[in-house]
Amino acid sequence: MKASVLVAAACLWALPTLGEDIAATAEAPKPAPCPEEPSHRELAGHLFLTSHLTTDPFSYTAFGANFGLGAGQAQGPTGEFSNTPPYFTKTGTKWYGYSGLVHQFLLDVRILEYLSVHLDTNAQAYLGTGRDSIIVVGTSVGLAATLGVKGSLPIGEHVRLSLGLDGRYGPAYTVLLLNGIQDAINSCKAGGPCNVDPGQFLQESDTITWVGTLSAAWAPWPFLGLVGDVSYLNPRKTGTASYSNNGFDFAASVEFDAMPLLHWLPLGVNGGYAILTPVGANGVATETDYEFGIYYTGKRDLALGIEIDWQNGRLNNAQVQTSTLAWVNFKYYW
Repeated sequence: MKASVLVAAACLWALPTLGEDIAATAEAPKPAPCPEEPSHRELAGHLFLTSHLTTDPFSYTAFGANFGLGAGQAQGPTGEFSNTPPYFTKTGTKWYGYSGLVHQFLLDVRILEYLSVHLDTNAQAYLGTGRDSIIVVGTSVGLAATLGVKGSLPIGEHVRLSLGLDGRYGPAYTVLLLNGIQDAINSCKAGGPCNVDPGQFLQESDTITWVGTLSAAWAPWPFLGLVGDVSYLNPRKTGTASYSNNGFDFAASVEFDAMPLLHWLPLGVNGGYAILTPVGANGVATETDYEFGIYYTGKRDLALGIEIDWQNGRLNNAQVQTSTLAWVNFKYYW
């Protein structure tokens, strides 16, 4: 009986201490959450977007896909066929409509802290819209694959530089009905055979291009980023129908991300400009591109957006063209 009384008294004496321990545990501050690991496309708190015009200077592992669809106009000849030489007489020029599409797959693999390799594939096609356009503009299909390596270097907290070397290979096939028809008619002499050369209907280019690229990124604030690059293109012939024209490609873009300022608004926008200029008398044809895009920025590992691209240049058949394309750009980083 005495032992039971002693045990009860000990429990009563311990109750206040136990209550104080429970209260202290309840009032103890929770441990701070672990800081989120920085993204490999992040600089000074800014997550850079993806663009098909500029090359960023970051080393990361990512998979992406870009899809472009649009329409344009190409400048081609007008004329008439006659029964006497010359059988086709050019009377002037006018604009012909055409539709086009582009599909790209992108794979980047980060093998060292500041070194990565990438493999890109590109498929594009265009087709003249309307009877006259099909004959004059024709249709074209092109395939290309690019394998490259990129080394990057941080300069402080706000600047990143990179130097890359790519090898690009891809054939392009263009059906030119007007050339074939004109050649067939001109070969039909009075009393002689009419020879049709299939090669006049099909133009083929098959070229390897070496590309060296210097790229830079600057993020003065978490909501603002700028990217610029310059590339030297050195194509090499792989067949008699190929070309070997050198050129420089200059590109720059500026982007704004609203999330660092307004956490409830996962919205980013970017604008860019690129120009391809020839080197030497036989350089590449000049081409200019303007772009504007809207992106979702709510996930650190995802870049997803829509871009509009306005382009001026030349088609595969060397006709002057102007076009507008809508792009869907996707890239996932890990």
